[in-house]
Amino acid sequence: MSMQVRQIDKKRLGSFIKLPFRLYKDDPNWVPPLIGGMKNTLNPQKNSFLGGEHAFFMAYRDGKPVARILAGHNLGESEARGEKRGFFSLFEAADMESGTAVLQAAQDYLKQIGMQTMKGPFSPTNGEEDRALLVEGFESPPVLYASYNPEWYRGVMESFGFANAADLLGFKIVTSEVPFERFAKVVGFAKKRYGFEAYPIDMKNLDDELLDIQQILNGSDARDWGSGIPGWETILEAAQSMKAIADPDLIYMVRKNDGTPIAFVVAIPNYNEALIHMRGRMFPFGILKFFYYKKRIKGVRVMMQFCIEEYERKAAVSAAYLGIMETALQKGYEWGDASTIGEENYKSWRPVMAAGGKQYRRFRYFEKEI
Repeated sequence: MSMQVRQIDKKRLGSFIKLPFRLYKDDPNWVPPLIGGMKNTLNPQKNSFLGGEHAFFMAYRDGKPVARILAGHNLGESEARGEKRGFFSLFEAADMESGTAVLQAAQDYLKQIGMQTMKGPFSPTNGEEDRALLVEGFESPPVLYASYNPEWYRGVMESFGFANAADLLGFKIVTSEVPFERFAKVVGFAKKRYGFEAYPIDMKNLDDELLDIQQILNGSDARDWGSGIPGWETILEAAQSMKAIADPDLIYMVRKNDGTPIAFVVAIPNYNEALIHMRGRMFPFGILKFFYYKKRIKGVRVMMQFCIEEYERKAAVSAAYLGIMETALQKGYEWGDASTIGEENYKSWRPVMAAGGKQYRRFRYFEKEI
């Protein structure tokens, strides 16, 4: 059997997008992405992360597609770290041979455009979705935006010479197991001592709330991240994309008694519980399935949490978690997921564990010099 790897153009992106539908057809845990959404993701005019040099590669065995990868120049990391850094994303393969072949093609391309390192799997938007490789926790379907892959993908990365760049953790909180009384007592003490309160976000004054979110980001340790703090346009773009799926009752702001914003936590329903039934299409019947299963969602995905440094050890984030969990319980949600939190970022996962969270997944970035 002969195999070839080709760089593909926009006309063949449909085949690129649909490859996982064949590779995962017998995996009951895989959640198909919406095909229309993926087309938008891979369009540089709608996805600023693909604004730099990038390319799509597919491996074919006897003319049949068996693996894929996206590779490109990571402009944000390159600027932040002062060296040309390449990324890879959306890696999928039928076997070790085809996986190695597309990784090699991606590496050759990145070297050709002057990159010094190769890191991934990155989110194709540099956001939450599909970032890092799942290396622990394959027993159940992924939550919304979380990556999912076969367990053997890790071996492909390691055999290709990648080293572990960073691990991200996923935590699960089961509502019936949350120590509400003890947790509420700790949070209540902190509220009185440090003078703050947690509130659901005010959607009627969303622009003001977003300005406060930006203020919290500026005062958090997010400025120490390689990619820096999101600008106002990025915050607006994220808010617009979240508006259609967000539940304002699950987004909490924490403010000092004088109204100063100090922390926020964003959680949304785990729509993957509906998407898993839709086979990647909204029409003609996918939309009906979505509305049917949407009413039966039992999980919540915590998307992000930030706190100004002055209040990191003062249970401000915990106050938001308490409000979200109490609301989730009232609405009939049975569990929550907090992913993907850097393993070294104890400031973020400590409040999750205080709320009864237990680690159940691990995701990994791989990196190598090229």
